[in-house]
Amino acid sequence: MKRWTGDLGAWASSLRFSGFTVLVVILVLAGAVIVSPSLSTYVQQQREIAELRESVRIHQEAVTEMDAERAKWKDPVYVRAQARDRLFYVLPGETQLNVIDDVVLPIESTEETSATLSRIQDNWAHGLAASFLSAGTMPAEEQATDPAATTDPATTDPATTDPAPTDTASTGDETPDTAPEGTEEITE
Repeated sequence: MKRWTGDLGAWASSLRFSGFTVLVVILVLAGAVIVSPSLSTYVQQQREIAELRESVRIHQEAVTEMDAERAKWKDPVYVRAQARDRLFYVLPGETQLNVIDDVVLPIESTEETSATLSRIQDNWAHGLAASFLSAGTMPAEEQATDPAATTDPATTDPATTDPAPTDTASTGDETPDTAPEGTEEITE
């Protein structure tokens, strides 16, 4: 280590600076100061160009994926499969099974499942038509006094509402309301 220090000191003492050397060093430093902003701008622009190229590549991949998706939707088999999955459509003659409450039974459960499928015996189209006709033919006086007509059944809690109309007790009329044909009355 001492030897290197001595060699470095001998080399530094052997240097002779002339006016020309000082002038060249000053010109090199001035050139570096003048060029450095342009060089930093160039580096920054190259970085932005690389980011924009990456953005273009990502957008081109997205466009390619959208084109592939559009090509899928032109295929009638794919459209039919999506209608089955998303909209629960079935072809005539097919029976669709939907899992409403997917409850996983524990392994040690002794509950038996039925081997036969059950069907709902109610015709929903008939019930819809009967509801539409009864709503359209109900007089305005009954609609104003009927609590079911003024409240939305989807937002009211059946446990808190009184199923008996309040005005029948005051008038003494004890004839029960009949449900429209095709609908079932639910009692709890």
